Amino acid sequence: MPLPEPFRGEIWDVDFPDFGLHPAVILSVNALNSRLGHVAVVPVTGTPGPPATHIPLTADAGLTRYDQSYADVTALQPVDRAALVRQRGRLVPSEVERLAVQLRTYLGL
Repeated sequence: MPLPEPFRGEIWDVDFPDFGLHPAVILSVNALNSRLGHVAVVPVTGTPGPPATHIPLTADAGLTRYDQSYADVTALQPVDRAALVRQRGRLVPSEVERLAVQLRTYLGL
């Protein structure tokens, strides 16, 4: 069975080994997503957290679990592409850019 083909900025339900099925944003670049067995993701949470690390997401992302959802850049991690269960939605370009900026800030890049 072929592995799913995720794209940067998409929201996928991911079967995380530590905490089960949970939505996450794909952050790794498309050229690597199709070549590697894993992708870099940021889990989505309903907890606001500090604005520097928790980016609010719009309804376009296809998220329904929380009244307001946030991408938590402090939880950046690789996941096996086989753990991607289904694609839910996509971030708007300004959300992807904000994630990139906040991730660079968080990592000091």
